[in-house]
Amino acid sequence: MAATREQIISALLQKFAASGAFKTVGRRNRDPNESVPIDQLPMLMLVKKAEKFDRPSPNLPPKRTLNFIAFVYTGVEMEDENAIPEAPLNDCMDAIEAALAPDDRATNRCTLGGLVFSAMIEGESVVGQDANSGKSVQVVPISILIP
Repeated sequence: MAATREQIISALLQKFAASGAFKTVGRRNRDPNESVPIDQLPMLMLVKKAEKFDRPSPNLPPKRTLNFIAFVYTGVEMEDENAIPEAPLNDCMDAIEAALAPDDRATNRCTLGGLVFSAMIEGESVVGQDANSGKSVQVVPISILIP
C-alpha cells in the first residue's frame, strides 16, 4: 500500500528535525517577528502549497506531486554590529540539502526511506531580512513525487 500524505509529511519533517540545524520544526507557520522569540530560532515551518495530478492517459495511474514551502526563519542579536541577519540561513540551507540527499544510491534520489519516488528542492528560493529585528527568512520550494 502506498504511503499516506500524512506519513510522507511526517517523514519529511523528521528528516529536517534530525538535521540538528533547527531548534523548532513544525507545520503551523507563525510570524517570527510577533510570536517567535530569538531563542527558538532557527525555525523551519513546512506548509503544503499545492498538489498536482498529471494523467497522460485514462489507462495509467496519475503522477502525483505534492508541493511544499519550507519557511526557514533565523535571527541574530541586534547588539552585535557585525552580525549579518541572513548569514545563519546558509547553514540551514546546507542542512535542508543534506536532509534531502539521495537515500537510494541506485537512482540518486531521496525517497524518504522508500515512501516516495523523489523529494527535492525544486525552483527558486527567496530570501528576505528585517534589519530592525535582525531576523531573516528563506522560502524554499520542495517537491515530492508520489509513485
